Amino acid sequence: LPRDIPAEDAFRLTLLQCQWHIAANISAVVEAREVEGLHQMRVGFRRLRVAFTSFGHAFRNGELNKLKDRAKRMAENLGPARDLDVFTEELLEPAANANGAVESFELLRARANDARRTAWDFAAAHVMSSAFAGFMADLNSAVERRIWLDDAKDTSPFDEPAQELAANVLDHRMKTARKRAKRLDEASDEQIHHLRIALKKLRYTGEFFAPLFDKDEVEQFGERLSAMQDSLGAVHDVVVARETLARLTAGGHDGTDSGLSFAAGIVYGWHLDRSTHIFKKSVKRWKKFAATEP
Repeated sequence: LPRDIPAEDAFRLTLLQCQWHIAANISAVVEAREVEGLHQMRVGFRRLRVAFTSFGHAFRNGELNKLKDRAKRMAENLGPARDLDVFTEELLEPAANANGAVESFELLRARANDARRTAWDFAAAHVMSSAFAGFMADLNSAVERRIWLDDAKDTSPFDEPAQELAANVLDHRMKTARKRAKRLDEASDEQIHHLRIALKKLRYTGEFFAPLFDKDEVEQFGERLSAMQDSLGAVHDVVVARETLARLTAGGHDGTDSGLSFAAGIVYGWHLDRSTHIFKKSVKRWKKFAATEP
């Protein structure tokens, strides 16, 4: 975004960039079945949803809210495949390698791979569906028609310099994050989850508006924010591991239950211990980040 861009043009370009982020990864998901392609498509949907709420109330109406809700449903259909990608590649294998190659891990690995293939089949079919194509077409039409102007009683916010709007939005996002981070050392999983969401919204909004501000200051802010997210990500890994393991070990009594339960316990315990150590750094990292000039 050029620094002198009006708010409406910035909004339009941001939506188009998010749309491109999603569309650019369609073949990577459907044809190549690339893990990173699926991940980037989900990120594209998340960024799009944040974009819908990053320009203030003037840029929100019933039609845009419906598109935002549809974007959430589109992303949810990609979630199971992404969770199993993360589980098999980032959660299962490190724990298995750290505890020796035992037969129980083979059983768990086989179940995870079966579930992963099924989830990927579902994700690829979803991306090829008429619902997905319809959403992309409706998003493009909304941007072309500038539907945020529908029923707008005051058009002055659309002509406001994007830099002024960005400063206000980013201050609001930062205040929300600070509110979520109170008593961080005593936070529950749910509270940490809400803080993670607040930081993601802050990060994506910061990325949208980064060209409007000083490059060096933006980089310092982004680096400290990223470090904070990494700490909270380790806690989220435990939640993903717990929920995925519960699904993979549920049902069936074929004599392998005890082996699966043993392997599941090892994986969960290993990440729980790891996240506890990493999370202890979060309070210190938060103080450093919160002191960073927005």
